[in-house]
Amino acid sequence: MRILANTLVILGLVFLLASPSCTADEKNANKEGQTDNYVAIVNGKKIPRTELDHKMALIKKRAASAGQQLGEKRTANIEQDIVNNMVEKELLYQKSQDLGITVDPEMIDARMEQFKQQFPDEGQFQEQLSRFGYTEKSLRSEFEKNLAIQQLIEQEIAADVSIPDEELKTYYKEHPDQFKTPEQVKARHILIKTDSEAGEDERQAAREKIEQIEKRIENGEKFSEVAKEESECPSSKTGGDLGYFSRGQMVKPFEEAAFALAVGDVSDIVETQFGYHLIKAEDKKEASKKTFDEIKESLKEQLEQQKVKEKLPEYVEMLKEKGDVKINLPTVETPDKTSPEPTEG
Repeated sequence: MRILANTLVILGLVFLLASPSCTADEKNANKEGQTDNYVAIVNGKKIPRTELDHKMALIKKRAASAGQQLGEKRTANIEQDIVNNMVEKELLYQKSQDLGITVDPEMIDARMEQFKQQFPDEGQFQEQLSRFGYTEKSLRSEFEKNLAIQQLIEQEIAADVSIPDEELKTYYKEHPDQFKTPEQVKARHILIKTDSEAGEDERQAAREKIEQIEKRIENGEKFSEVAKEESECPSSKTGGDLGYFSRGQMVKPFEEAAFALAVGDVSDIVETQFGYHLIKAEDKKEASKKTFDEIKESLKEQLEQQKVKEKLPEYVEMLKEKGDVKINLPTVETPDKTSPEPTEG
């Protein structure tokens, strides 16, 4: 099932909080003669224009917030990608129903609860639903569809995917760097900030403050407790704990000081672009390579997921060929390969 957690993402079939499953406009779209109100027909099922409009509104809003504008051609290409995704999702859902796949209501309940936890309270959850034209009933319907599609993919595709041990071993041998773990250090730090535009007096005050803290550490006070009291980094809440990190993850002066320490030692005062630091090395891990037995199961899952990813478009194409799909959008002569990823999530 962990393989299937990503299968909807593969073709952009993730749940989008911008496409009500049933609206008054959809009902109008089903009336004869109102062809402008739908963007596709999938085996007789009309996909209303409003679903596309909601998604495009979200894309344009996010593009504008990033200082970008979508031209006419780019907009048309994105619309085609979105409609294709909606068609694919509808085909998969219809197939799940043809095969008699049902979803346990408890699974839908769990998804609803998981989704609600993204919001601080019930009021904001309801506000978000209303904003995008949803009700709890239509939201449950979306989750039911996605779960039915997941079960379909498990039954029709994933069930036939198997990776023999020899293939796993070959992959392991041919991709050695993928299983290497670089040298790591686990450290705590105390930071006294200095602004990049701070004058000499401010920098001197910060330096004197870190020197006083250094003396407290030298006199035996516990590093983590002093960090909680004095550090101006968000990590102060956990006693300055930065966890494990490898080279390249911290600014150079900090990294060099941290990796030069023996476990248990505290550095001299280190200056970086963020201010003045004291660093304590808590633990170190030497560079290593995971054994085949250590990574076998995760690698098996990775390669199985890759095979499902490869087979899913073929399966959808088969459904298209056997079905009756009509797209009600103008064609674009030169496709833009950029996918409409800003709509997802």
